[in-house]
Amino acid sequence: MRVGLYGGAASGREELHHAVASLVSALADSGCEFVYGGGADGVMGLAARTALAHGARVTGILAPPGEGDETPHPGLTRVEVATSRPARRARILGLSDVVVALPGGPGTLEEITEAVNLRRLGLTRARCAVLDAQGFFDPFLRQLDQMAAQGFLRQPRADLVATVATARDVAALCDGEAGQDGRGGGRAGAGSPTGLDGRPGAPGAARPPAGS
Repeated sequence: MRVGLYGGAASGREELHHAVASLVSALADSGCEFVYGGGADGVMGLAARTALAHGARVTGILAPPGEGDETPHPGLTRVEVATSRPARRARILGLSDVVVALPGGPGTLEEITEAVNLRRLGLTRARCAVLDAQGFFDPFLRQLDQMAAQGFLRQPRADLVATVATARDVAALCDGEAGQDGRGGGRAGAGSPTGLDGRPGAPGAARPPAGS
């Protein structure tokens, strides 16, 4: 299973870090691979370091030069450079069986909201989840519930985005998807023809990790 991670380039409050490290380490120990924005700082850097320390493969999808302020992580398994920030989001989602939002700022909120909306429209098979970290995402979930209650979401919020705290929660989410569409195994984005610039079949830039 490949897990896409969204999260902040800032570190945020230290008390949130345990939940991040606990989930990522458990997922890595269960054999998961990861894909994320490629940064070395903040919550995302913590997630990448934790995954690599537990022997997981980690792919970083970097924004093009001049469109990102993240410091690239030097030890990733694979690094790709997208042609734009929207293409970067599309690539992460397309490579993922499930995407999990970790604590972060407006960029993280943009990423998980876009993923939920594409899920709603049937344009991605990737499941969507937020990390249960001291109620960090409770306001976001309440807003989605409000949208459903007021007639702006046809599906119940729980059908679009789940709350996860453990590797078992994430596995159960993906197992439920396999049961719904009759397919198991393989990546949710394996059949996607989207290239790194977000256009069908378009090529993208890639480079090997540092030191290779």
